[in-house]
Amino acid sequence: MKKVKKKNGIMYWPSTPRFLLMAEQLHLTPDFNHRPETMDEEHENIKLLPPQLLSSLVATEPYEGYQKERLNFTGNGIYQYVKCTVRNVAQIDVHSLLPTMAYQLGLLDERHEALFLEKKKIEADPNYPNNKRLVAKRERIKLELNRYCSTIGETKVEHSINRYKAMYSGMNMVFDMLNYWGLSNVINCVNDGFIVTNFNEEKFEQFKTKYSKEIKYLTFSVKKYDFCLVKNDLEYILINNDGDYKCRNHEFDMKSAYRKLTGKSLNDETVSFDSKALLEAEYVEKGAIKVCKNLFLKTSH
Repeated sequence: MKKVKKKNGIMYWPSTPRFLLMAEQLHLTPDFNHRPETMDEEHENIKLLPPQLLSSLVATEPYEGYQKERLNFTGNGIYQYVKCTVRNVAQIDVHSLLPTMAYQLGLLDERHEALFLEKKKIEADPNYPNNKRLVAKRERIKLELNRYCSTIGETKVEHSINRYKAMYSGMNMVFDMLNYWGLSNVINCVNDGFIVTNFNEEKFEQFKTKYSKEIKYLTFSVKKYDFCLVKNDLEYILINNDGDYKCRNHEFDMKSAYRKLTGKSLNDETVSFDSKALLEAEYVEKGAIKVCKNLFLKTSH
């Protein structure tokens, strides 16, 4: 018997807080939380998703202590972090959360459903990352699906409600996943990805089996890191070595450094890149990572 249930188009789990499900139901009411079709000016929506505070044990190397964890449920997903530096973590990513939920709920039209299945077929090929044509095709499909999932429906209200259905269903599932790993082991969560301590391979295999049975076409990836520094929900650094790391920092990652040097964004595809500034920005990021890693190594002894 499946544990996942649906209510008014939203998927929820045994772990979904009752207050959260009630708020989500209200957000689906067209005249409650959406801008009327006739209004052009900015319209302030009513927010009913309060942060949930949990007292849990957070262990960081030789120090242990109680710290409040804040779980923010928003219109874009679930966000949580514990400000800390730790060794031996794993980052788990859920692939294409919004399109996957839209598919499960029957919100994709025929064309986008075909695109979704084509993307899943590409991802099922273990050698696709080595095929430039397939990598490019997958990226194009991914962007098209994400665009569509933000505007599902004929009107502003309709596509807003449909996006909420997919977004909240995904958020409820991710919250269940956080509970699976143990909230005190989750040090960062940003919508469809999270970082956990006390990771082990056997539990991950059980995790994959459990959620893949519940949600068709759901796929994951996991990567382990030696060092982790979490500043907030959107800013963190993960390091294995100087050439294998993930830097999400608004001060010295490559994107931030490039913006400071040129005043332009690396995300802007309409602007040609400054190759000299790009190399300098990369140098700034790699230098910062080297410093962070050395600090980790010194404090570990």
